[in-house]
Amino acid sequence: MIVTILMLVTLLMIVTLLIVTLIQSWSF
Repeated sequence: MIVTILMLVTLLMIVTLLIVTLIQSWSF
């Protein structure tokens, strides 16, 4: 359970980072 939660959290962090970079690139 703990491992799956950690994996989900890491995936969410990576996705959010990718979205932020995409938004920044689109804004500029």
